[in-house]
Amino acid sequence: MKDFIVILIFLLISITTGYSQKRPVGTVKFGTDKYVDETEIDVASWLSFYTWTLIHEGYEVAQALLPDSNAIEPELWAYIKDKSTDYIDIEASYSLQPIGYFRKECKESAKFEKQLLMGGNYCALLRFPITGITYEQAVAFCRWRSKVEGANQFIFRLPTPEEWKEFALLGLTESERRQGFKDSLYRVCANFNYKSVACCDEIQGKLNGYGLYPPVKTGAYDLFGNVSEMTSEKGIAKGGNFTLYANQSHVDSIQFYTKPAIWLGFRCIAEKWDISKATPMESVKKEINFNADQDSKFGTFTDPRDGKTYPTVKIGNQTWLAANLAYKPETGKYWAYRKDEKYVDRYGYLYSWETAKNVCPAGWHLPSKEEFEELLYTVGGDEKTAYKELLPSGRSGLSIGVSGLRHGINFTPIELGTAFWSSTEKNKHNAWGIGIDAIEHVVNLYDTYRKSSGLPIRCVKDK
Repeated sequence: MKDFIVILIFLLISITTGYSQKRPVGTVKFGTDKYVDETEIDVASWLSFYTWTLIHEGYEVAQALLPDSNAIEPELWAYIKDKSTDYIDIEASYSLQPIGYFRKECKESAKFEKQLLMGGNYCALLRFPITGITYEQAVAFCRWRSKVEGANQFIFRLPTPEEWKEFALLGLTESERRQGFKDSLYRVCANFNYKSVACCDEIQGKLNGYGLYPPVKTGAYDLFGNVSEMTSEKGIAKGGNFTLYANQSHVDSIQFYTKPAIWLGFRCIAEKWDISKATPMESVKKEINFNADQDSKFGTFTDPRDGKTYPTVKIGNQTWLAANLAYKPETGKYWAYRKDEKYVDRYGYLYSWETAKNVCPAGWHLPSKEEFEELLYTVGGDEKTAYKELLPSGRSGLSIGVSGLRHGINFTPIELGTAFWSSTEKNKHNAWGIGIDAIEHVVNLYDTYRKSSGLPIRCVKDK
């Protein structure tokens, strides 16, 4: 825990300095207008990329971003594939986007206690560098950062081999520059993550998490060893990795690759945006050559009433908003979860049934009980299959995350699940709705929702 706190303080100081110098968060300066990531891209940042893509471009596109299961730690792959209703609302270091729909805790990390910075408030496995990805996926991630983090000021990309060497040399001492690598052969223990015949460090020869060793003079971590880093030239990586000795990890050495590997990762370089040279941002679909046949399934809708844009998804013969409605009507009863507007972006508003019936935008409507039944039949039929498919990690693309409700004057805990209004009335006091039970992991239609309660809604497009 002590090591974790020390490293965290160092990184926070670095990030704060970054803001004051108008540089991208988590980077160190390189030359006049260039900046390099302090560490290799971590799993947390990659999963935030996955979550963002899942929400904005759909399930199939997001699935194409998953790493090769044969080129990451098996425990990490099991963690990523686990379908969870947890939501890690912490911004990842290299995207400033929430990590998303993954378990906050993981007992699996105990196996790697000496290879990771333990502690913190999310699964320690997320502190591994991301491996198991292709060159195209790495390029897509850097370009995505230009979109979500660049703020029209920075373009992110992979460094050229020449840039990587130039930056690596800046971190070496004079004696290390003469030999070209960070030598651990004559030290009691290594400072970096590579094998050494004279090193007592038992975690050498294994994949380690970021920041276990002090940074070099530039402030960067792990340029040599741990994972080789992709460059802008496909098939060429630099820096050596945990399978190599120090003298095989010098500034001129090249690690060739043709497919994802557990020893292969990357970090991005950022440069100030020159508008005269800039090219329009491509979507994730195009960057990773995703099958365009899926394009018609996913789309967006902009509500003309307030300008908010929602992802949409076509499921069978129905087209749904793939996010909770967040429109604030001029009349009616509605609430932000816990009466705090910070929750609206993710959960939308909670509406009374009378308000919900009339709040969808023109061309859309509150679904009936029968339309929900059609949805459940299309995605799988039985209550457990439908539950899995409707989650953000499911194939439906509807991306239903758990969110609390309002009953009386109280708000239910988020972790219990959620429910959505239908337009179908049961009686004077109750109406039908669809309930997502995060405890039993089932979804069903119920006729017991009090009309005065506050539930989120998903609108369905008129036919």
